[in-house]
Amino acid sequence: MGNNWKILGSELNDPDVAKGLENSLNGLIIGEKDYDSVLKGLKYPEFLQKTTAEKAGTYDNQPNPGHEKNDKGHLGDPLFKNLFPEGKQIEKFDLSPNFGTEIEGVQLSELNDAAKNDLALFLETRGLAVFRKQDFRDKGPGFATEFGKYFGPLHIHPVSYSAQGYPEIFTTIRKGGDGSRYDAVFQRKSKDIAWHSDISFEEYPASFSFFVALEAPPSGGDTVFIDLREAYRRLSPSFQKYLETLTVVHSNLYQRKAAEIRGQLLKIKDVSTHEHPLVRTHPVTGEKSLYFSRGFIQKIKGLKSEESDAILSFLEDHVTNNPELQVRASHRGTESGTVIAWDNRFLLHTATSDFLQYATGPRHHFRLTVLGEKPYLAEENKQNESENERPRAY
Repeated sequence: MGNNWKILGSELNDPDVAKGLENSLNGLIIGEKDYDSVLKGLKYPEFLQKTTAEKAGTYDNQPNPGHEKNDKGHLGDPLFKNLFPEGKQIEKFDLSPNFGTEIEGVQLSELNDAAKNDLALFLETRGLAVFRKQDFRDKGPGFATEFGKYFGPLHIHPVSYSAQGYPEIFTTIRKGGDGSRYDAVFQRKSKDIAWHSDISFEEYPASFSFFVALEAPPSGGDTVFIDLREAYRRLSPSFQKYLETLTVVHSNLYQRKAAEIRGQLLKIKDVSTHEHPLVRTHPVTGEKSLYFSRGFIQKIKGLKSEESDAILSFLEDHVTNNPELQVRASHRGTESGTVIAWDNRFLLHTATSDFLQYATGPRHHFRLTVLGEKPYLAEENKQNESENERPRAY
């Protein structure tokens, strides 16, 4: 393995690449010139609202001090009796032994507070839950934001489209179309993935994300996840200890630049750049994990560029190229009513573009992003769980 670290998006500094992006379908967000035509064909147009000139640069995100003590997972039942009540027909299938579970028989919109507390703890132990046959999207953006706010303040994304009147809702969209989409995306590159933990560039990054399918291709366009707890455990103790001394700089500089090239107005005026430990402690389980948000990492603070690049290159290979650390959450088309929920504090994820060579409708989702605590590394004697005592979700 060579030293091949490159900041994601830094290729936009090349004028030719930036010009190509203007006419490309690449990225999570459609271009400004496509907005009106795409909006007309959507099943849920209320979940695609662009930022107006009057609102551009007028939003900001609130701080969230003390979340490590107020996380709803602290109130959850370790046996999840409220989320999976006795006598109710619920089917669960583990996507892997270590993390990720697919669930049928639980309706998120009907959960009471006790069940939501269990859901928080479930995500903090299993990491990822894929819920089928949900009515969440039909409840409207007002209901969605109130649901999300139970777990903490909701993030306002600086770049994304949102829902009408609800800037906290993050909307992602890929146009419907035919194989010409494939040619546009892969003309200049051979893959279209961007591993990241949601909004790691913020001072208070995400705890939970709830990703709601509005429209989805019949197959493909799935979301793949990586378990950063297991990535940390696989390292030698000596290397773990060294990584625990390091701080990483995260920024949304190039995400913003890509949006500006596409002609979008941004909700938040300033670039967000913050420093976080490379190894973090979970506030509820006490487990350690890498905090390697590939898409937003700029460098390791205090190291020479060659040193930083070498470590980040190693971690990219170690984290993203091992299928033993990964599971795939499928969206299964529009009719499945899928909602995917996860804990960003120890999971990475990426969308996949494996459907673009086929004729499909749009891939249209919205996301609720809950603000968590400032990432921190606790003292060793404050760890609540050892490697051999990790809780199982049920």
